[in-house]
Amino acid sequence: MKPPSEYVKMKVLAAIDMAEGKTIRDRIRTVSKLSFEDEEGHPFRFTWRTIETWRLRYRKDGITAVESRPRSDKGKTRKIHPEEILEAIEQAKPFFRGNDFRLTRLSQLEGDFGVSR
Repeated sequence: MKPPSEYVKMKVLAAIDMAEGKTIRDRIRTVSKLSFEDEEGHPFRFTWRTIETWRLRYRKDGITAVESRPRSDKGKTRKIHPEEILEAIEQAKPFFRGNDFRLTRLSQLEGDFGVSR
């Protein structure tokens, strides 16, 4: 499913003002039970938490906070390089073969990689 447009998000935020309920929380929960259509007629429903997040962002930063933006790390290498992942997998493989798996040996691995439970 495609992400909702700014148009749909603004319709949802406007619906809060018209919804029944004594408190803002009640009105948001009422709106979360409604279905909204985008410009092409695709229906959307949102959880009360999503609507509350949009409302808080809108109140803080205005319409620019509701606009969809591409990920800032799109196309960039993550913090860990694929070679490092492969090395960690190769080191861990012997501990997962057959019934040779032992929790004490796993804890040794955790110490080597700085992982904690």
